[in-house]
Amino acid sequence: MTVEKGEAIKEKGNNHFLQKKYNDAISCYNQALKQNGEKATYYVNRALCYIKLKQWDKVYQDVHHSLDLDPNYIKAHAYLGQYYIEQQQYDEAITCFKRALELCKIQNKNFGNEIQRLLHYTQKCRFSLMEQERIENDNSLQTYLHSLIQTDKERRMQLCIEKYFEDNKVNINKQIEPISTSSLSTTANRLLILKQYLSKTMDYHNQQTTTNLNSTVSVNPEAAITPDDQMNIIVDPQLEQALFEIEHSSNQSLCELNNLFTEVDMKRKRREIPEYLTCKLCYDIMRDPVITPFGITYCRSCIEENLYKVSHLDPIANKPLVPEQLISNLVVKEIVEKFIKENEWVNAESF
Repeated sequence: MTVEKGEAIKEKGNNHFLQKKYNDAISCYNQALKQNGEKATYYVNRALCYIKLKQWDKVYQDVHHSLDLDPNYIKAHAYLGQYYIEQQQYDEAITCFKRALELCKIQNKNFGNEIQRLLHYTQKCRFSLMEQERIENDNSLQTYLHSLIQTDKERRMQLCIEKYFEDNKVNINKQIEPISTSSLSTTANRLLILKQYLSKTMDYHNQQTTTNLNSTVSVNPEAAITPDDQMNIIVDPQLEQALFEIEHSSNQSLCELNNLFTEVDMKRKRREIPEYLTCKLCYDIMRDPVITPFGITYCRSCIEENLYKVSHLDPIANKPLVPEQLISNLVVKEIVEKFIKENEWVNAESF
């Protein structure tokens, strides 16, 4: 009597579901579970309501309850796959849908087309996610290489200035005050900043050297740098030319780097298989395309597997189809071969 009552309540819940009264349907399934808590169907039906309401945590709980009671429940595997899609856990979702398709074949169920559609949708989502991660990695690499070039430029400039000071026996232990003048070139202004920074660094280095030698460094007041001397040092043609060459070399490296990543970005934007070359079942490029009597082209392996495992119907046209009716689509095959030849990445990234 309890079982019959549970089934009656379930049917009432099904009617609510058809009317899109999902909360009312859930209430009925709750009552049915109180009558018979070992019925996997009640959990699955309630999970479908939660899918419609996008309450994914509850979907996960119900499908697992159902699978604990019946590990071969096709709908439970399919609904679990939909949960994983929402979590962007595409590998797990693909596993669920493949298991559901296997069970369709074993149990001779004919609703495999919808599961097949979900499987291929998930594969496409996974590819898009991988592509997005690749873009982010490329951007991070570009930023990192930019920083390396900038750091190397600053290091080379500092070494250049240091060598110039050493060769010209310039006393840099004296603090140099900033100079503000419109007559200084951009490179000269940069030089002054670097010179001040270097003077502090070398002053510390000189102190360490002096300590190690147990001697003192005396600064000759007559050797102190006057503002005019600073100007002469800053605009010294030899030094400025050396710094300009370093700057030019670094800018050229940055330009080449940017051009390289721009080219990569352009190729990435083109890295998409045209829809007319992709199979309607696997969303991958059709290497062995065949056309059905209904004018729809698929991968040979995909459509033959679908006919064998799912149903003897064209999955798009939904009309009877047998393998003997499949004909090679030579026009599409020629276009595909040309596309692959011009886009080598296809071989590396096909599913």
